[in-house]
Order: sequence, then C-alpha cells, then structure tokens
Amino acid sequence: MRKLPLLFLSAVLVAAAGAGAARANVILSELCDPTNNYTTDRFIEIYNTGPDAVDLTSWSVVAVANNVDVTTWALSGTVAAGQAMVCGGPSTVSGFTVNFPSAVWATSAAYTNWNGKAGDGAKLKNASGTVIDNVLATGTEFENKDMVRNSPITAPNTTFTFSEWTATTVLLATNGTPGTHNGSTPPPVVSGPVISGLATVPVSPPASTDVYVQASVVDTSAAIAAVTLYWGTSAASQANTIAMSLLSGSTYRTDTAIPGQVAGASVYYKVSADDGATVSVSSILSYTIPGGGGGTGAPTISYVGETSDSTLLVAFSEAVEQTSAETPGNYTVGALTAVNAVRDPVLTSQVTVTVRNIPAGTQTLTVNGVADLTATVEYGATAGFKYIDVSIPAGYYDSAIGLKGSALRVALHNIIKGHTAGSYAGALVSFGTTDVKPSGKIWDVYSDIPGGTPPYEYAFGQTGQGAGEDLGYNREHCFPQSWFGGVSPTYSDLWVLYPTDSYVNGKRSNYSYGKVGTASWTSLNGSKLGSSASAGFSGTVFEPIDAFKGDLARSTFYVATRYFNEDSSWPGSDCAVHSQLLPWAAAQYMAWSVGDLPSWKERLRNGAIYAIQHNRNPFVDHPEFVSMIYDSNAVILAVDAGTAAGSTRLRPNAPNPFRTRTTIGFDLARHERVTLGIYDVTGRRVRTLARGSELAAGSHQLEWNGRNDAGALLRAGLYFCRLDAGTASETRRIVFAR
Repeated sequence: MRKLPLLFLSAVLVAAAGAGAARANVILSELCDPTNNYTTDRFIEIYNTGPDAVDLTSWSVVAVANNVDVTTWALSGTVAAGQAMVCGGPSTVSGFTVNFPSAVWATSAAYTNWNGKAGDGAKLKNASGTVIDNVLATGTEFENKDMVRNSPITAPNTTFTFSEWTATTVLLATNGTPGTHNGSTPPPVVSGPVISGLATVPVSPPASTDVYVQASVVDTSAAIAAVTLYWGTSAASQANTIAMSLLSGSTYRTDTAIPGQVAGASVYYKVSADDGATVSVSSILSYTIPGGGGGTGAPTISYVGETSDSTLLVAFSEAVEQTSAETPGNYTVGALTAVNAVRDPVLTSQVTVTVRNIPAGTQTLTVNGVADLTATVEYGATAGFKYIDVSIPAGYYDSAIGLKGSALRVALHNIIKGHTAGSYAGALVSFGTTDVKPSGKIWDVYSDIPGGTPPYEYAFGQTGQGAGEDLGYNREHCFPQSWFGGVSPTYSDLWVLYPTDSYVNGKRSNYSYGKVGTASWTSLNGSKLGSSASAGFSGTVFEPIDAFKGDLARSTFYVATRYFNEDSSWPGSDCAVHSQLLPWAAAQYMAWSVGDLPSWKERLRNGAIYAIQHNRNPFVDHPEFVSMIYDSNAVILAVDAGTAAGSTRLRPNAPNPFRTRTTIGFDLARHERVTLGIYDVTGRRVRTLARGSELAAGSHQLEWNGRNDAGALLRAGLYFCRLDAGTASETRRIVFAR
C-alpha cells in the first residue's frame, strides 16, 4: 500500500443554487495520479456544467481508500458557471493553481492510500448527507493516469460509470489539464520511452566484481523494441554495449555484466531505449571502485555493523593486508579492545571483529595499524555506530510463565500494551536504528535476498515512488491500515511498520499474506502476488520470500496480541476478525513462523524497537509462544467487548484429541440464542450441534461424535468448533484422531 504524506480532495460535487433557481450541476471532471511527483502533484478537478453559480456551503466530500471512508471535508464558497477548480496539495512541483488549499490535507495524510486502485475514489454528500455523485475504482482505472470526464457528461452519477471517462497514462500532472476542463480533448500523451531508476548491482561494487545495471523503462505510445546499455571507462566514450532484457514489471537488466575493474577505476554508463519510432537515451552515470592500491591514501572505514551480540563487521574503503587486519589490538571501542579479528577471504576489504561487553547506544570504533595492500597504514580512523542490546530484560515475561492458550495471550497482551507511541513520520527516522543492514543500507524485506545479491538497495533518505521497483521506499503497514481503520497507536507502531520499496508496497496493497498458487506478478527478489494456495482461503494473497515469512508472521501475531480486546472498531480483513486471526491465517502463519525462526536481523529489530517504544515482540523472544497459543485449544476469534470476560465463553472440549466422541462445554452470561457448529480447515461447516437454540444462562454441554450432518464419519484431522451466542463469538481447535 502507498502511504501519502499529503492528501488531496477527491470528489464530485452537485448542488442546486436554491429554491426556484435554474438547475446547476457541479461534477467531478478530472482525477490525476501522475507517475512522477505523485506525492505532491496528484489533483482532483471539479467543474460547474450549469448556467448558474453554485453555493457549496454545508456540502461535504468524503475521500475513499480501499473501500473505507478515510476523511471528510466540509465545503463552502461558490463555483462559477463554466469554472473548473483544482483540489490538491498546498504546493506542487510541476506548478499549477490549486483552488482549494487547506491545512486539513496535511493532517489527514496519515491515514489514506488514495492511488487510483480498486476501492479508491470519492463521494459527494449534499447538505442533508445524501450521496449525489460517486467515483469508486474497480481496478486500476486511474493509477498513474489522468482520468477526464467526457464533455457530453453534464450531470452527476451515483454509480461510477467508466464509459463516462477517458483515462490516459501521464508522467506529470501538467500533462493533464488542471484548471481547464475539456473532456473532448484527452491530455497529451508522452511519446517515446521514458528511462528512470538506473542502478548498479551491487550498488557499491568492490574491486574485481562484475556489475549488472538495471533501469525502469516505460513507453505509453508503443511497444519497446530494444533496451541497451552503453559503457566505458571514460566520460567521453561509452563504446561497449550490452543488451538489456525485461526482468519484471518495467525493470530491464543487462544480460551480461560489466567486467570487474581494478580499485580506483571509474565506469561511465548510459541506457538507450528504442520503440521503433523514438529512441530515448538517459544521462550518463558513473561509479568508482573504492581504493586504488596505489599508495595514495590509507584505508578508511566505510561502515560498521553489528552481526552478533559481540561481533562487528568492519568494512574498509579498499582491500586490507591480512596480518594487520587480523591483529585484535588494532581495534578498540572506547576502553574495550577486540579479542579476535578475521579478514573475509573473498571480500578482503571486510573484517569481522569481536569485542566483548559493548554497552548499548551510540559507540565509536577506532582503528590503528591496519594497512592496505601497498603497506599504507591507517592510524586513528574512527567510525560511529549504534550498538543494540538484544537481550531480554530480566523478569520481562515472568507473568506468562506456565501459561498457554488464551491465558498466555492475555498475559502477553498485558506485558506489551501501553507502549510509547511515536509518529508515523518519525518511523522513517526510527528505521535508521530498527532496519539497518550491516552495510548501512536500509533493510527492505521486499527487495533483500539474505545470503544472495539483492537486485537493488536503498540508502537512508531515498524515499519516493515511480513506475517500477528501485525508485524509492516508504513505510509499509504489514497489517494494512484499512484493516484497523488507521487508528492510533497501531498506525505508528513500529512492529506494524517496515521500510519497503514503494512500488512493491503498492502491489501488495491490502491483500493478506499467504501462499501463492499461480502468480500474477513477481518482484525482483521473488515476492509474489497471486491466487491463494493456503488451505482455507481462495482469494488473492501476497507471499514474501522464505527468508522473511517468519518475520512478517510474527509481526502479525504481535498485532493479534498487542491489540487483543482493543480492536472492536477495526474493519478486519480476509485473514482476521478485527485483530484476531482467522483459522486459515493462523495455521499458515504458524507454519511460516516454525519454518523461518527469528534471525539475527529480527533480534536486532526487536532490541531496537524496545529501546524506542518500550515493548517487545514476544514471538521473536520466544517463538514457541506461537504454538503454545494457537495449538493449545486457544480462542482464536474475538470475543465481543460488551460481554464480560469469563461469563459467555466456549470451554476446551474433552478429550482432545478424541477418537469416538468429545464433550463441548460452554457458559452463557444470559438467556441467548445459540448456534454451535463444527468447521473443517477450509471454513466449511460440516456439523451443526445447535442452530439458534434458545438456552438459559449458565453452563451447557453438547457432544460430537466425529460425524457430519448426514451421519457420515469424517476424516481424521484438525477441525474448529465455533460458538455464536448473541453478539459473542468464540472458536476453538478440535483434533479428531480416529
């Protein structure tokens, strides 16, 4: 999902000038989501098609994102006959007049995802609150496009009718027609290939390392016929050529690599794209291999990263000589001296250094006596770094010891609730501590490939978005904000936020995580979007790569625990009732958590977040808690907040597992209509033990013999028993062993 730092008005307006006045209509005339500068230059245009001015006092516009009403604006003032007015941000990059600037846009940006995709749009309400015009995308009608209402349309429409519009892909907002409505003339089309996002892989290549180049190429006027890289070691000549092929989406990558160069060498490169009619060429970029080995300077420290609770990865600007690099006494952190140092046998510019008892916080590494390959020695080189304490505070989980199931979840909730909430904007700063690779680059779970070469990496501050990957990162709610209504403190909870590539973030949208059967799209690191192959759910899901499945699953379990019984207003999703996971999701994420146990990266993140917001993710510290809650007859659906705890409840069945029959007990706080059903792992009800039965307050018991409603014996396996009593609903796991 995209998170916008700025919200714009999205609406269609219709008004009557007053009793007895001639009819005057104001309609939504243009919605623009340009490919470039989208965060500042998106706009909505309204147009008065009638003969009279229209007073908009007391009307309101509701912005809709992901089918959720995210914010409402009160309207006032007058729009003249034949006048087009632009709604947008208070400042634009491309430069066009915004007629409705308002401070509310800056404050409402925190909870919107308006980007032209399914479920995005707006509705206009008149003074009595009636919706009189409505726009709601069913697909990607105006994503990266300018959508103009056709000139014959003069009246509002409460049903979005795409035939009333013309949509054209645009790069800039000013490729549209802000402030001048002319639906019969589509906005000018940007012709020819557009090249952006050039990057090398790896980003900062060391000596003798082969380098691939990739770029985003978009052409709205014709099919791209060829993309070619030109390179050389002189700014005046790039005579070498390498063909580039489509890798994913709009990203092209060189078929072969630029050969590795010696330390100190510079490589200059550019990309050409041809659509058969127009050839576009990018500007010339370059990279320089660190060092030089020519004795022109001593090795400097490029970065320092924490790789265990006592080990640092120290990267130098060039290859270092082995004996001096592996002398522990050459490395100190304050008064602490290293006890071990080992140079990487392949990346000879990197050394792992062991220093015991480093205190948490900002520290400084000092290096003396390390030489490069020409015997030039570095004295007094320093580099600052943040050392994170990953240890669990003494006694932190004492109140949870010995518990399981719902009791364990409640205990964990009480431990981690009430955290120190930061701001959504502040998350970008927090990522500088919580999501840093040892190399100093940002840790993006949607682009990184642990143990391999990521297709691209981001330095901190490279936020933004474009028509493909590698054009900027943003903040991803792993538990999308449309699922929890954008409320605080969930909105800024660092356990719900991750830095991710903005384009992949948009592709993920608000789909549940799950196992993909047939992929409709695959990211450059292998994350997928497509039809679900997770048992019990058949919709669209997003599947991260194996190395991060456990991370994201444990963040989801955190949400279900941290916000347990604080989620009554949450809209929910395909995988959760409010914050509580549905059976199919709990089973899938539990499997991911077991298959991908917490890595050092995740432990560092836990320690860093604890230092910032003073709560931890229990499932990172104790991954066994997942199965102790979700495999121990625990309540896995929400209990209505209005029901007193312990009054209306579904008790564990006994025996469990069972072979011939099991007894299911439940308690009612008051006289209620009760439905009690047995469901298989797909969510299909296979047996109804009570259907709307009126039962008195108190304790009750029913038996199940492992058979369906037709009397046939069911197969052994996992089933779910669900109690619905009034507004309360609880579900427990039952294992039929046969």
